[in-house]
Formats: sequence, structure tokens, C-alpha cells
Amino acid sequence: MSSNKASPVRKSLNDVKVKYSPVKKQNNKYNNVFVKGYKIRLMSLEFKKFSDPNEDAYYKDFLDLLDTDPKVGNDLGIIKVAFVRDSSKCSIAKIQSSGYNKARHFLGIAPQESENDNEYHKKWADKIINFMNNEIKWKYSNNFKFRGDLTKMINGKVAKCLDEVLLDEDIGGFVGIFFFDSVDDIKDNSDVMKDIFGNVENVEVGDSILMANWKNWSNEED
Repeated sequence: MSSNKASPVRKSLNDVKVKYSPVKKQNNKYNNVFVKGYKIRLMSLEFKKFSDPNEDAYYKDFLDLLDTDPKVGNDLGIIKVAFVRDSSKCSIAKIQSSGYNKARHFLGIAPQESENDNEYHKKWADKIINFMNNEIKWKYSNNFKFRGDLTKMINGKVAKCLDEVLLDEDIGGFVGIFFFDSVDDIKDNSDVMKDIFGNVENVEVGDSILMANWKNWSNEED
């Protein structure tokens, strides 16, 4: 059974008074802040330009302060600023959209595994953002705003491993200085090794990766 419907009547262009629609200016001048949680209580904070999510925001003045006054980093719960890993398949730093600068992130540790959740991530991020917005004398006008927690969760638990975000040199350093005394303590523990390495190939050579980089961060403290 067919039914004939009348075609809708289009407007006459002669009746449309405004023919040009100007592009609205973007009023949001805040740089975007994203937090992520990883296994073994690792937290990562990234600062991105409001105009480009793949380009780091300007934070050199803050970075200079962290380098000259360690107390600031301690008070804010920042343990290190490191390069972001591009893929678990290979220990190579992620390149920003500019094509030559390596992406960086600020690292922290959740007090307990049970606190490696959205609530604590937000609390940690807000503390750092508040400091950056109110305590730093920026060379250029700069503001930051929390945009979201991008942590991948499965059954209420953090799902991503360390080799999805840290370079090999930082994986060994992080685990060695904060969690275990020796690679021998964990190399035969499949649960711990699989929390560190999500990529199967990395698991197979995980003890070698850890051994080669175990004292990286402790050497920096000497």
C-alpha cells in the first residue's frame, strides 16, 4: 500500500536575511588537564593546549620551579616529569603534533592501590592545577582547567600496565625506587610482572628490562 505525501516546502532564499554565518570565536582559553591511573598505583597528569589536544601546553615556568625547589614537587605529590611512551610495543617517546617535541607527563603515586581511583585522581590533579593557576608567575598568560579522568577501568580496577605509558628506562626506575628491593624479588611472580608489562613480548624479557633500568631513578637521587 503506497501513500503519497506532499513534499515539504522549502524556504525562499530571497526571504533569508542573513546569508553569512560568522565563525564563533572560541572563548575557552584554558589549557586542558587530563589524569590517568595505571597499575601499581602510578598516576599520570598531562597538560594540553586548548587548541590542540596532541600538543603540550606551555609549563616551562612550573618545570623550572620543580627543578630548583624539590619541596614544591614533594608537596604536590609529583615524583617525576618524564616522556610519554607511544606504544607498549616499543620503548619510544610519543611525538607531539608539532612533529619534533616529545610529549611529557607529570607522575605521581596513589597512597594505596584502593585509592588509585577517580576520586583520588581528581583530588591530586586539582591540587596541582590550583598551584599552577595561583602560585606561578608565568612568562606568558596561562590558565589550566581539569577536563577529565581517562583511566581505563575493568571491573572497578585500573586496567592499564606500566609499559603502556612509561619508557623502559622509567619502568625500572619507578618500580626499583618505590616498590621492590631487587628484580629477583619479582621476576618469577607472574602477577606482578603482568601488572608491569601488558605486552606479551615485554613480559618475556621483563626481567632484563627491569635489571637494565632498576637503578635509573635512584642514581638521580645520589
